[in-house]
Amino acid sequence: MDTPHFPSNQCSKTSKAASGNEEARISRLLRMVQEIRNEPRRSLQSILQYFDISRSQFYKDKKALADVGFRFEYRKTTGFHILEDKLSPLTDLSLSDRLILMFALEHLSVSGEGHLAAQAMEVGRKLAGGLETPFREQLLHCFDHEITENVYGVRPEIFALLRTAITEGRRIRMLYERSGDWSIRRREVEPRRIYLRQRTLYLYARTVDETPPQWKVFRLGRIKEIQFTEICATYNPEEDDGFQARQRNAFMAFIGTETRTVKIRFSGDAKHFVSERRWHVSQKIEEDQQGHIIFTVNVAEPQEVLRWARQFGDEAEVLEVETETKSETGA
Repeated sequence: MDTPHFPSNQCSKTSKAASGNEEARISRLLRMVQEIRNEPRRSLQSILQYFDISRSQFYKDKKALADVGFRFEYRKTTGFHILEDKLSPLTDLSLSDRLILMFALEHLSVSGEGHLAAQAMEVGRKLAGGLETPFREQLLHCFDHEITENVYGVRPEIFALLRTAITEGRRIRMLYERSGDWSIRRREVEPRRIYLRQRTLYLYARTVDETPPQWKVFRLGRIKEIQFTEICATYNPEEDDGFQARQRNAFMAFIGTETRTVKIRFSGDAKHFVSERRWHVSQKIEEDQQGHIIFTVNVAEPQEVLRWARQFGDEAEVLEVETETKSETGA
């Protein structure tokens, strides 16, 4: 399939600034396609705010996308509905092309973080969609077994049902294995999103079997069974208890709305290893008078930082672990 050509703005200027504006517009159009695909139940106002555009600009973008084969409509009660999506099919890829791309997506899933890596599995499954039977079924089975199940320990049918529940805004009942006592209990939740941290897939969902309902995290590998209910999700699609902020506070897997400060002094080879990459968005690295570095982070769970630091042995010295938490705004 040829690369889609988006109609450009009519402009008499040929300056670098004009070229940069057009590149930014094309980038916005492509990101808008992904947002509508991934979260169709969100409101029009949230799209306008997310892309910082006016309503009139949105309809111009909508027409531009329709011109290249991505048509959709918006309904106030149910969100966005895709009517045509010519940007998605990949009908001219050979079997070897698809295999190469699917293995590349596997690498992204294993090494990546966040929502993008979780979506890579779905993209990988779509690559098999244009194949004739029985190759399509065989490739999907291989992909589900090798990546969804073997890499993440998640049964493919569980992953598929959760994605359906999120897309359609459905409430589900699930059998879930709790950590600690490892008991299995039935939970009733409204799934909001799937995300990846530290090579583990998690479900972020609103519980409806406790009072008041709460936003919680569930590990996909511990979900044993899923049943759909007849009830639609009751949460406001624009509200998820600050998921992005909570995830930003995680050092590894534990997310939260409040943070605590951790300071660690690194010496020897460890200081070079720690300094050469960014471990957390809040990190600060300063050098002391002895040539050591002071590594400071504000995270939801300090124990994750301490466990990480232990790998450096005597070259890591804990200087401070804050006992009182502070909110995101105070961090």
